[in-house]
Amino acid sequence: MSNKESLVTFTTPMLKAIANPLRRQILNTLSAMGSARAADLAEVLEVPANKVSFHLRELAKAEMITEGPELARDKRDRVWKPAADGFTTGEVGEREDDPAGLAMDAYLGQVVHDEQRRLQAAMLHGGRHYSGEEDGNAKARLMTSDLMLTPDEMNELVRRLEKVIPAFREDLKNGEVASSQPAEQREVWHVMTLLNAESLLNESHGNDQPL
Repeated sequence: MSNKESLVTFTTPMLKAIANPLRRQILNTLSAMGSARAADLAEVLEVPANKVSFHLRELAKAEMITEGPELARDKRDRVWKPAADGFTTGEVGEREDDPAGLAMDAYLGQVVHDEQRRLQAAMLHGGRHYSGEEDGNAKARLMTSDLMLTPDEMNELVRRLEKVIPAFREDLKNGEVASSQPAEQREVWHVMTLLNAESLLNESHGNDQPL
């Protein structure tokens, strides 16, 4: 089993560290790979290795990643791994050094921008793929579900969902997931779970009101 923490609440230094878009991409890629050297990440992201090394050190200062000396070939070899299986926004008031929530507000704005780009790219790809304009496997999947829940039941659902990705990652590492394709064909897949109450659609957040 992994000795990492399962799910860690963002601290203010963490939120400031991932304000950089490339740093977010590096963290996401490292999380997907499990562990990597700067050169490995540079190859995947097509970014100079020295630039990746700088951002890795900044992520380490924020305690989002750690070195894995047990994975290194020698004392000069630096292998990095995520400090946790995942990160969460946590509860209001948990960051006493940011009582106004400015760091979180900035982070959420960046998430909106990132996810809008991903969603637009996925929808464009889906349109081309399912109309037959693109060959090969689909590179995006959309799944939706609706449930009637109390707040306590919603929190229990979140707790269960939080366990799915770490458990699947562990199965991949242990070779318990069957695949007819070589590991070299893997690429980074981004998974975002968003739970939102339908009542949000009826609140005045700049959205159109239903007729």
